[in-house]
Amino acid sequence: MKKSTTGLLLGSALVIGLSGCASSASQSSAGSSDRVWYQQPVVCGIAGALIGGSIGYATSGSSDEEDGAAIGGTAGAAIGALLCADRTPEPVAEPAPEPMPEPAPAPEPEFEPVVLSSEVNFEFDRAELRPQAEMTLDEVAHRLRENPNLRVRIEGHTDSVGSAEYNQGLSQRRAESVRNYLMSQGIAGDRMTATGYGEERPVATNDTDEGRALNRRVEIDRQ
Repeated sequence: MKKSTTGLLLGSALVIGLSGCASSASQSSAGSSDRVWYQQPVVCGIAGALIGGSIGYATSGSSDEEDGAAIGGTAGAAIGALLCADRTPEPVAEPAPEPMPEPAPAPEPEFEPVVLSSEVNFEFDRAELRPQAEMTLDEVAHRLRENPNLRVRIEGHTDSVGSAEYNQGLSQRRAESVRNYLMSQGIAGDRMTATGYGEERPVATNDTDEGRALNRRVEIDRQ
């Protein structure tokens, strides 16, 4: 009778359902322990078997029990595998980290130009420094020590009184006198250049005493 085949149908569907579920589970066994209880292989197999057996029971007659069992088993395997299918979303690849930005270049050290007036800082018509000049140059040396990469140029200038050759030599000696003093304060000589320009680069007229006094000078500026 049809009812007598119920156990056979359910049993067949259960075995095949569990087989289908096991096949699905074996492909993702690494993540099966993370599944919820109703996606565990045994639960899926039993559920697939019950549903498949019911289908087989409903579609079989007394004369086609074997066909009903086959239908139920096939349905149970398919349903069991479907229930056990891993629906875990594929992990989203994290974007590659942004490259580190290039470090900003170090700011250029500040250095305010220094002008040494010849009237105050040098002996008359000579290259020897006066005490006032040494006080100013001590501050320059301090700034150079604080900025070891800073290089400076020292430029000597005169007015137009006297020959151009003499004025150029005097301006050169005064520029070198400043450089030598800074070296005596620990500043490396290769960080400084000393050049005399004589009367070539006036900053005021040479027709007045005031203008000539402004032209007699030594300038210190960064290279």
